[in-house]
Amino acid sequence: MRGRKPSQSSEYYLPPNQYQYAVRHALLFDDWRAEIKALENQSRAIRYDKDKVQSSPDYNATESAAFEILEIQRKVDKIEKALQIACEGFDDYTIECIRLAVTKGFTFTQLTTGKHRMPLNHIAFGKIRHKFYYVLYSML
Repeated sequence: MRGRKPSQSSEYYLPPNQYQYAVRHALLFDDWRAEIKALENQSRAIRYDKDKVQSSPDYNATESAAFEILEIQRKVDKIEKALQIACEGFDDYTIECIRLAVTKGFTFTQLTTGKHRMPLNHIAFGKIRHKFYYVLYSML
């Protein structure tokens, strides 16, 4: 991450490679949610057109889509659980601002100016964000 100087004395310190892995994982949140919706729609279509779609008796496309949805849903749930743990004790609006920061890459400036007006200072924001990535990486 540009501009981040990891401090080993920090409570939520992650080495740079692990930190970047957690950041990239969190940034895929919206893509995974969209993929789940697409797979659910695909699964419905397969169920309605079962005779035409399934040519092999050994392969079940609906079951395959369900397993893929389950796998992706587990990743999404890990991100949501890490967000709950990191933002414990904060109001819903602050949690939503942190969600924007970790899943869409919003910066502190974007969240404190304009329409968002997040009620945290940069130190508290950084600590919550680092706690989120620390918790998320420990879940992966």
